[in-house]
Amino acid sequence: MLDQEIPKTQNSNPKTDLEDEISLKELIEKLQSLWKYLLTQWIKIVIAGLIGGAIGFSYGYMQPVKYIAKMTFVVEDAKSSGGGLASLAGQFGFDIGGGGGGSIFSGDNILLFLKSESLVRETLLTPFDDKGKITLADRYADFMKLKEGWLKNEKMGSIDFSKFKSENLPRKEDSILQSIESNLIKSSLSIARPDKKASFIEAKVTSLDEPFSKLFLDRLVKVATEGYVESKTKTKSANVAMLQRKADSLIAVLNNKTYSAAASQQNLVDANPALKTNAISSEISTRDKTMAATIFAEVVKNLELSKTLLNQETPVIQIVDQSTFPLEKEKTSKLKSLILGGFLAGFLTILYLMASKWLKSQLT
Repeated sequence: MLDQEIPKTQNSNPKTDLEDEISLKELIEKLQSLWKYLLTQWIKIVIAGLIGGAIGFSYGYMQPVKYIAKMTFVVEDAKSSGGGLASLAGQFGFDIGGGGGGSIFSGDNILLFLKSESLVRETLLTPFDDKGKITLADRYADFMKLKEGWLKNEKMGSIDFSKFKSENLPRKEDSILQSIESNLIKSSLSIARPDKKASFIEAKVTSLDEPFSKLFLDRLVKVATEGYVESKTKTKSANVAMLQRKADSLIAVLNNKTYSAAASQQNLVDANPALKTNAISSEISTRDKTMAATIFAEVVKNLELSKTLLNQETPVIQIVDQSTFPLEKEKTSKLKSLILGGFLAGFLTILYLMASKWLKSQLT
């Protein structure tokens, strides 16, 4: 019985292999049939490819030239390396070591700060040229053909940003400027670190207008650094100014006390030696002079230390690389557009022909 069962088990595998062989054979035959069908339709595929290539070439030809302005810089904050100066300042109650690293220019904060809407707006409202008749926002609206559309719209009319400041923009101009800011941040402005391990920052502006690209980028970095320095050093600058005023007033007092002490000494020479009270006036003048000199020395010492602290708080922006005229151009390659358009059109035509053939086979 066992010998009779074994052949039955062996006979089942050839049947499965035969079915697999037939299925594979049918698949190959269908692929060959499809290939032959596509060869018969080669004229349609070639024509579609030529039309697609022509469309792609036209697209590349009509794309405008864009101008790219780049700037690579590094922010050196001297406060982070106070060293011995920090310990020296600590003796006078000052802290220049600064453990808090939450400044605008620390870490990746600057990447977000340079793309902030408030900073872009302030930059856009700066004059485009020395005459100051138009702003960067007006220049952008001109080469983007926005003003032409505004003139055709009765509700918009003529828009001139040079008449206003950022804090007193009317509702209409404010909404338009918001739209320009958003478009610039999304499509024209790029802020990144070329190397994550390095502290270099690369800012890039791409636009259809060469002067605008360079000027906007230069102004953006300038406005950012000036605003940051002013906000960060405002308190210490006021302290320096106060100490400077005290030093100026004390030097005048010290000069008066010096002349007064000299006069008292002169009077003491001519006075009657028998009178003991004659030396009191000279002693008081000398004491006042000494006190004024001591106070003046302390104020000057604190003034110089405050100036040093102020310098420590001021970041140094080192420009590593900066674009100059003529700027780098960005133009869509007509050859690439032609090849891509032809390939895409031919591929879609092949898919259409295959789908049509399959649909016909299902209906018949």
